[in-house]
Amino acid sequence: MKRFLVLIIFISETMLWTQSVSGTVSDRVTQGSLSGVNITIVGSDRGASSSENGTYEIDISGFDINQQIKFQHIGYDELLLTISELTTSTDVKMNPRVLQFEAIETAGAKRKASIAKDLPQTVSILQAEEFELRAFVDAGDLLSTDQSIQVEESLSGRKTISIRGGNADDVLVLYNGFRLNRPYDNVFDLSLVDMQNVEQVEIVKGGHSVLYGPDAFSGVVNIVPKNTKDKHIKFSQQIGSYDSGFWNANGQLQVGNTFLSLNQKKGTYKRIFEELEEDNNGLLSDLSHSAMDMNTVINGDKINGNLEFNFTRDKQTFENTRDYNTINSTNELFGVQYSGVLGPLGEIEITYANHGLSEVQGLNSYTGMVSRNLDHSAQKVETRKYINLGFVEWMFGAQLEKSKLKFWDDRNLSNVYQVGLKGANLNRDQAGFATVLKLHSKGDKAGNWITDLDVSFRQDKVSDHKSDLIFRKNHNSENENGSFLDFGENEWNNKIFKISTIASKRSPGKTMAYWVTTGNNVKFPSLQQQISLTDVDEIVKGLSPEKMKSLEIGVNLLSQPKNLSNIDVLEFQGSFFRNDYINKMRVTYLLGMPVGFYENVGHANMMGIEGKMKMKTYGGKIIGEMGFSKYNVSDLSAFPFKSAFKITTTMTAKWKFFSIGSRWFHEGEQVGMVHVPSKGFNEIELPAFTNYDLFWTIQLNLGPFKGQLAYSGRNLKKNDTSLNGLLLRDTRKYFTFSTEL
Repeated sequence: MKRFLVLIIFISETMLWTQSVSGTVSDRVTQGSLSGVNITIVGSDRGASSSENGTYEIDISGFDINQQIKFQHIGYDELLLTISELTTSTDVKMNPRVLQFEAIETAGAKRKASIAKDLPQTVSILQAEEFELRAFVDAGDLLSTDQSIQVEESLSGRKTISIRGGNADDVLVLYNGFRLNRPYDNVFDLSLVDMQNVEQVEIVKGGHSVLYGPDAFSGVVNIVPKNTKDKHIKFSQQIGSYDSGFWNANGQLQVGNTFLSLNQKKGTYKRIFEELEEDNNGLLSDLSHSAMDMNTVINGDKINGNLEFNFTRDKQTFENTRDYNTINSTNELFGVQYSGVLGPLGEIEITYANHGLSEVQGLNSYTGMVSRNLDHSAQKVETRKYINLGFVEWMFGAQLEKSKLKFWDDRNLSNVYQVGLKGANLNRDQAGFATVLKLHSKGDKAGNWITDLDVSFRQDKVSDHKSDLIFRKNHNSENENGSFLDFGENEWNNKIFKISTIASKRSPGKTMAYWVTTGNNVKFPSLQQQISLTDVDEIVKGLSPEKMKSLEIGVNLLSQPKNLSNIDVLEFQGSFFRNDYINKMRVTYLLGMPVGFYENVGHANMMGIEGKMKMKTYGGKIIGEMGFSKYNVSDLSAFPFKSAFKITTTMTAKWKFFSIGSRWFHEGEQVGMVHVPSKGFNEIELPAFTNYDLFWTIQLNLGPFKGQLAYSGRNLKKNDTSLNGLLLRDTRKYFTFSTEL
């Protein structure tokens, strides 16, 4: 009997003990204790918070072992644990929130974000839930909202971007880490990207990226597709201005650890020139975008990581029936990537990509026609090795790329002296090596300043050579040993250095950081630029790599004010930068010639300031943003038609199933140069531009079906026409209906 009573008392005490859970909360990186962590039982009003030394205790009486408990801190990622998990290990470790300037967390990647990119520098991360409410038409439409980005749309509908006043071929566009830029001219048409299957868009600003190298001369845009199933199938139809009609279908399937997504976008539009009476004189565009993404998680003893397959195929047909210009283009990318543990190699990343471009151009001017055929293929292999030694992290990687361009450039220009190549095979071999060393201060307690030092180095070697030469009929072979000698025959070897430091501090309700980054970068002439050297005899000479030295100073402040009611988050990000260029590349269009030529113009510099403020209120139901940028450029001809000043404000409100938003923006005047024979350069000026956008969405849920009706109105204040196809500023209105199961 006595033993029975003892057993009863023991069980009772155990049951009482299990009615609460206590432990500690700490920083997973620094191991420092975390105070002010909000701990709540999901779906109830019961909660607690961690003390100054990171300890906590929470009452769990009345809940089963599968009940979730939420850990929240403004400086850290939200953490959900079940009672069963929490009682197994009461010491909770939270991941530091990936601050926008510290790193980019690629969806699905298992590697540590702190070493994944050689940052700090200014970064913006746009989450899916943010842009889904704004009814964006495509990726170009989305990126135009950033104060540092200018979208350039041609008459053909192609959208390219510039970052911080740079040129379109200075921006590297990635799809889940795979390069999308066309191998020929190093640009990508962002109008081809539909936003339905996008998880987030990451924007790295600045040209001092060692990891990405020469292609990322002014910034990087990474489009991350969804890698978890949130639907079975989704279909959308968009109608709007210019008789446009675009449809999109997306299907998702998840079996075990494997996720598969298929996406198809297709549409057309027709634009009639206002000065013409006949309907058959206008612009006709037909485009399609196909994508396949597959992600599988491998859990093994020697192989443990992610295996990803990506395939994209873009086709575009454009016809200008007024000017008799045509473009037919097909751009394909296939990539496979493994990231994780690979036997004795440990944490490693291996990537293979195959990129192809086929394009036929028919370009017209009042002097004659240019018929250009391009067939470009490129293969790239890249590997990265990550080593974590606690407060020291090291990454080193190697890249090999081999590309080939076969072109035919047939011209019938009446008053332009023609020299150089009519056709050839151009081959480029590129090899690169990069290493990043990160030194982290200890940071014993959360709330203390943590200082990191990053040192980066990269070396690239580029070799060009040509074969199967076909000269224009009036080419003088005697000049082959002169100015024409170095066309397509190049050997370049350049080094890139970067050093940066960041001081960051996380405390209850507030995070802050200050950083300084300096370094250099280099951009090699593209094969398009090399072809252009054959256009004009007087300026035919070899191009030199464009070099840049840069400095950036930035600050990021994030707070969760307790004394301001209904305000959830306040954020500010600001930066100052200066870029100094040597052998800056400049494109020039001669009067009457539809094809431009490139040349080095010596020295140029650009400096500027940028700022962005963001406020979330009423639990994220109302979001307000304001951004501005101001640049000073020494040589306008080297940065044609770029706004020196931009300001944008955005307001979004959501209530139950309805959301509405607006954007007001102002872009300063834009200046470009046109070369007129015997008169030199003449300025062409686009006036300053102020306008606003309006968008709204309605969510419709009927059982297992989800529907959405969206409206997007662009440039509603003015209906400005285009200027020589350089920029479109016209009013557009679109309706999109989508349904998903």
